[in-house]
Amino acid sequence: MGAFPLKAQVEIIADGRLQTLLEQHITFNEIARTTPGFRIKVGVFTGAGSKKNAFELRDEISNNFPDLRAYVFFEEPNFTVKCGDYTSKLNAYGTYLQLKALYPSSLIIRDYVNFPVLSKDDLIVPEYYEEETE
Repeated sequence: MGAFPLKAQVEIIADGRLQTLLEQHITFNEIARTTPGFRIKVGVFTGAGSKKNAFELRDEISNNFPDLRAYVFFEEPNFTVKCGDYTSKLNAYGTYLQLKALYPSSLIIRDYVNFPVLSKDDLIVPEYYEEETE
């Protein structure tokens, strides 16, 4: 007996809404710019002059650590300064020790972070999302 190629036909019976949900999930993931991770919280300011103090701290951190991304978030009623975009606590730990020496109240916290920068092109955010079609 010789080997004959077998041909099979499979029919998938599923609710059409499942395909719609899958397409929505794919679209959301393409647009989403954040992922669960860790940041280092360096300072929290409240009251008069808190916004100015937070931005001064952010600028100071950026000057001392040029490769570290620092952010100011307004979480009513506080302005919070956070640094870094880490996918694990271990990745944040080295920078945390450096920041803790200068800013004793620093803490590693869970946060939604930006995706890691793999190249300079990753730093460019498009003005709008456009799907490529051929």
